[in-house]
Amino acid sequence: MPPFDYFDVLIERLYGQMERALGDLTDDQWHYIPEGKGNSAAFIAWHYLRTEDNIVHWIIQNRRPTVWMRGGWSERLDLPPVTQGTGMTVAEAHGLRIRDTAAFLEYMRAVRAGTEEFLRGWDATDANEMIMLKPVGEMTKLQLLGRQAFPHGFGHIGEIQHLRAMMGLPGIGL
Repeated sequence: MPPFDYFDVLIERLYGQMERALGDLTDDQWHYIPEGKGNSAAFIAWHYLRTEDNIVHWIIQNRRPTVWMRGGWSERLDLPPVTQGTGMTVAEAHGLRIRDTAAFLEYMRAVRAGTEEFLRGWDATDANEMIMLKPVGEMTKLQLLGRQAFPHGFGHIGEIQHLRAMMGLPGIGL
């Protein structure tokens, strides 16, 4: 089975949920931080999308520039050019602000398009090539997609759903 045929259903569901989770939020809701060490929907979405973009483009495609890099999204959104949030302090994560959420949603859609383009064209002859993903460890390219890229996103959608509930917003139909 071609990889896209397998991952297509996951991508459709993941991005449908991401659209529903973020699409109707106000600026204050994007940046709402719960008590404790939780993060905002803005940080969570940025972190996940940067992670998928890095995995699909930079890591699996052997340092192909990411959607983030090619589109100049760091400058457009005034966000860090390299990091994706892993290892940030709580204060740094809480300080992250997406000033143009409509543009960020454009980035999200561009990541989806880039992921789909890659998977549709990937012959997967290198699917069993081992990759080191810090801090997770070594795995094949196919495992990297199936264990880290898409499942990671579903976990973060759950976090955003929880934030929505804390703010009294309707669910997104998980």
